[in-house]
Amino acid sequence: MPGVTHPVVQPQVLIVEDDPDVRGAMAEALHDEGFEVSMAINAVEALRVLAALESACLVLLDWEIPRVDGRGLLERLRSDERFAGTRVVVMTAEAGPLPPGAAGVLRKPVRLEMLLEATRRHCPVADGVVKTPA
Repeated sequence: MPGVTHPVVQPQVLIVEDDPDVRGAMAEALHDEGFEVSMAINAVEALRVLAALESACLVLLDWEIPRVDGRGLLERLRSDERFAGTRVVVMTAEAGPLPPGAAGVLRKPVRLEMLLEATRRHCPVADGVVKTPA
């Protein structure tokens, strides 16, 4: 309809990373690319942030976070139906297979182009509307 405007919905990404420099740099880069970014430093905070968000298309998860590690957080996310559709990309320096329940892996140190590619893949935007990946 002419004259009707629709709000642009920015994809929401949660960065779970305990290193403040890495977390801040990633958040700034994603924000500059049009993503809405939330941050957490551990699993407890990540669960609280995710519960408060309307929806997150992606969690970028440091595998070596304090308290409950990345594996523990990923297991909690997969066992909670509220987060069943949320994609999780694990960030780790360790070589190895894709962890069960993860949508992808970014090897640390994470290169900017790899971060942006993974985020765009899991949070596609078309005509200002976030599309949920199939």
